[in-house]
Amino acid sequence: MIKGFLNAGLSNIMASTKTASSAELLQKLGISVTLDNHSLAKACDVIIVALKPFNVLDELKNLAACLKGKVIISVAALIPLKAYNSVIKDAEIYRAMPNICVEINKGFIPLTGEKGDNHKLVENIMKLLGEVTWVSEEMLDKLTLFSASTPALVAELMDAFYLAAMEIGITQQLASAAIVSVFAGVAELYRAEEVTAIRNKVITPKGTTIKLLLETQRRNVKLSIQESIIKASSLLEALLEKFR
Repeated sequence: MIKGFLNAGLSNIMASTKTASSAELLQKLGISVTLDNHSLAKACDVIIVALKPFNVLDELKNLAACLKGKVIISVAALIPLKAYNSVIKDAEIYRAMPNICVEINKGFIPLTGEKGDNHKLVENIMKLLGEVTWVSEEMLDKLTLFSASTPALVAELMDAFYLAAMEIGITQQLASAAIVSVFAGVAELYRAEEVTAIRNKVITPKGTTIKLLLETQRRNVKLSIQESIIKASSLLEALLEKFR
């Protein structure tokens, strides 16, 4: 997220971290860094909480006195707004679920929270990182998997393309360029038309494309991806229950 904010021209950034080694890495980005969360909480008006879910509430309890009147955006998974409101009083609290693409300002960022006086400020801050949409908290939790986790799956698919390209004799440079162009291009087309329409423009009777698609159907590739997402979603739901 920090890289995305810097790319967007935001300069007044302060970060807190636990170790001197990670502080050194952050300082190389040209931002202010502290090892003391209390110092950060006192100094900043808008605070983005990026902690592991099992640690976040205990840490916020320790900082509660410093967080009054602040705008807080949590990007921690699983923890509901009611839990934050139980430990932090008199603060404006939101949840966001960005994905890794915020690093290049192409993220998809669902936001949720009771829209207070600073909700437009929160929205504009997150818009620096990509596409922002307001959703219910229930939907944000679902998107934790669907938009925040699935870039890893897409990367695996791209790697499958890459390895297949190596096997059939396409050079590494050409394979990488083609993969980037294909995935980015299809994504842009999908903004304007249905995926089935894109597919139907490519397939021809007895052509290699339909043979490719039928082979993936025979191997249940599409169904396997669908079932994997649904299964992971069930596991996420079980984790969410522990925090409700």
